[in-house]
Amino acid sequence: MKIEDKFIQRIQIISHVEDKFIQRLREKEAMVENINKKNMKLEMQVEELAMTADTWQQRAKYNENMINALKYNLQQVYAQGKDSKEGCGDSEVDDTASWCNGRAIDFHLLCKGTNVAMTCKVCQVNEVCMFLLPCKYLCLCKECESKLSICPLCQCSKYIGMERAGLQ
Repeated sequence: MKIEDKFIQRIQIISHVEDKFIQRLREKEAMVENINKKNMKLEMQVEELAMTADTWQQRAKYNENMINALKYNLQQVYAQGKDSKEGCGDSEVDDTASWCNGRAIDFHLLCKGTNVAMTCKVCQVNEVCMFLLPCKYLCLCKECESKLSICPLCQCSKYIGMERAGLQ
């Protein structure tokens, strides 16, 4: 074999090895590109999760502050209730049904055996079912309570109206 033939044969081998190397290199570059794309997607997901976690933390702080404010307001209402004067309703039945010695009285037990029907002090049609705070009067129906900001009996500002269970 001639030197030229050997040289050509070696060049062909080197060329073949080079082609295989380039093919492998392209495969690896494609793999790296896919990994980079996946990495970018994961980084975006991490950012989204971090924002979501931050949002939940802010909501938790807001809810915690709201709970503390409500606890404080409830303590204030309770403290006002201890100091407030009982009574001043239209009748003894109304006063007693609203609140008695710091304890709620069951409306149906109170009125059992009497013809007294406690009607709303505003519409005078519906049965009372709304308990007003801080004055502690049971003097409004649900419909009228939603329209008023003061107690019709004592004219104090209504903080909240609570529906008494089992009245309607």
